[in-house]
Amino acid sequence: MTIGLSGGMEAAMDLGTAIRRWKANWMRVHEFEALDREQREAIARDIGVPPEMLPILAARSPEAGQELPRLMNALALDEGHIRHIHAALMRDMSLTCSGCTAAVRCRDDLSRGQASAQYGEYCPNAEALQELQGKRNSSF
Repeated sequence: MTIGLSGGMEAAMDLGTAIRRWKANWMRVHEFEALDREQREAIARDIGVPPEMLPILAARSPEAGQELPRLMNALALDEGHIRHIHAALMRDMSLTCSGCTAAVRCRDDLSRGQASAQYGEYCPNAEALQELQGKRNSSF
């Protein structure tokens, strides 16, 4: 099997990107672990999450949870309007999305334009999103 120069360079850039992401993630986790209990509780209060959710969020990349707005757009849901009317629900869905283990599949489905048909199979926010879709034509 022969790999052209550009294919080899792309693989090297992908590996380099993966290493940089792993290192950044490792640094975030260790930075978080250096905090004492009071600092962790203060952060949790400030961002409105349970303290036990912080280690999960710290272990995820800064891009974690960015699938939710894209999925809502694919489902023809107005994120801004829903955020205004249901702020707590949007916060909960964002947190759930940030900790989701199916993010890669979600991103792939979104990229292929298949998320609206398949998200119900794996999305932990599926029930809430389906309920919002049912209310889409009402005033919420």
